[in-house]
Amino acid sequence: MKHWLAFGALALLWGCQTSEFPAPILGTTYRIDRDIASEGSELRVDFFTTENECASAGIDDLAGCIPYANRSTGELRLGFDLRDPVTNTSLHRSLDSDSIAVSHDGHPIEDIELIPHDPVNSGQLFVLLIDGSGSMYENDGERVNKVYSALLPTSVNEGFLPEDNGKTGVVLLRFSNGVIGLDGLEPRVIKTKAEYRKVIKEHLLTPRGGFTHLYDAVGYALTELPQITAIDRFMAVKTADPTVIVLTDGFNNQEASDTCGTNVSRLNDLLTLMHEGRRAGGVGSRSTVYTVGFGKRLFKGEKPEGFNQTVTPAGLCGKYADQRIDGHLEDYGIDHISLSWIAEAGGGVSFVKRDSKGLAETFGQTSKKRYRWYELYYRLDSFYHRQSFDIKLRLVNVARGETSVRIYPSPWLDAPGGIRARGERWVTATSFLRSLAFLMPLLGFLVLLTYLGPAFFNARRAVFRRARTRSRPATSESAEDHNAV
Repeated sequence: MKHWLAFGALALLWGCQTSEFPAPILGTTYRIDRDIASEGSELRVDFFTTENECASAGIDDLAGCIPYANRSTGELRLGFDLRDPVTNTSLHRSLDSDSIAVSHDGHPIEDIELIPHDPVNSGQLFVLLIDGSGSMYENDGERVNKVYSALLPTSVNEGFLPEDNGKTGVVLLRFSNGVIGLDGLEPRVIKTKAEYRKVIKEHLLTPRGGFTHLYDAVGYALTELPQITAIDRFMAVKTADPTVIVLTDGFNNQEASDTCGTNVSRLNDLLTLMHEGRRAGGVGSRSTVYTVGFGKRLFKGEKPEGFNQTVTPAGLCGKYADQRIDGHLEDYGIDHISLSWIAEAGGGVSFVKRDSKGLAETFGQTSKKRYRWYELYYRLDSFYHRQSFDIKLRLVNVARGETSVRIYPSPWLDAPGGIRARGERWVTATSFLRSLAFLMPLLGFLVLLTYLGPAFFNARRAVFRRARTRSRPATSESAEDHNAV
């Protein structure tokens, strides 16, 4: 009976938690808390902390999705995906181990492995918005020639139009005072490498001129372009999500008198349009916007930290708010701050490049294969698993995003070690029943205590001669003598 009472007390203590978190990590003695995204993240790194979260995300490989920790080897595994911080919709990106930075309680982790899962098989529509203003053709077309060289390498062609895909298309656009197809016709979907190369070779180097209506061009690509019948049909049939790549060598400049400060209200209007489009759903919420500044930064400052911030003259222009753009600021650099704001609102990344090789690498990065979710593995000394710790994952060269999650190892119980298959780098979890084996020594110890108590008590009585025989009851004669006295 005492055995069952002891076991019941243990079970009661084990199950006294009333909230979902910290949640148990199955097959271990660890627990895990909710993950918390850092404020200002442009992409949310969403760790899967429970089996329910994996199932809700539609992941079939639950064994690989749920967390796993192993104190004996110092290993830890976490699954995660990327989400829009505003709409919480899943976003598909191409990541590798160089795309993330991981820390364990503030200690940078170098030995990591990132395993992608579930390649995205839906189509993709690449929309290239190429600056066609006069500055691109100055100095004998120095800048536009570099763009020309960056768009023609085989690796870029393969990225935009993979072999045997049939679900990917490219829309080539030129913008200045307005937006038009690169060949001067109505925008259309290019589906073959031969046509893609032909349009670029025959039309990109032909000067058009005009001012740089950058903000209007982005708004057009997100709202009006998807309504063109041929493009709308392609996206519907191929289930193709648009990826907009904006390339410019300067500023949004609509009139000769424009200053950097003039663009504050215009950029706020564009960002509002983009944010409202994401909240409303539809094509706007599916589009990813990358921006590429071709040249050097106007100044060393960066976009103010924080997501969905209102644009201010100081935040956009620094000390150049009252400086004229045409023939002045554009001669010194590009408006990299605007490009960062636009990419942030579009869930993409902003790049600044100065040569054709850098541009080609950028185009290649936007067209890498995308995946639905990833497994993160790392290993460090098991000493660091003896107390609770925080894991932080930060995106690098993708978009600003950081998430942390806290894990609580048991301070006095270890589950059995996992199984390492031959040739495998990481251990895998054992079955649930085997994971209960750590309870057996504890239960055995409790049973031992129930026997040791009485045994110790009896031994002490014997040692101190406290065990005595009972006294005989008084006889009737002795009782009468006592009464006589």
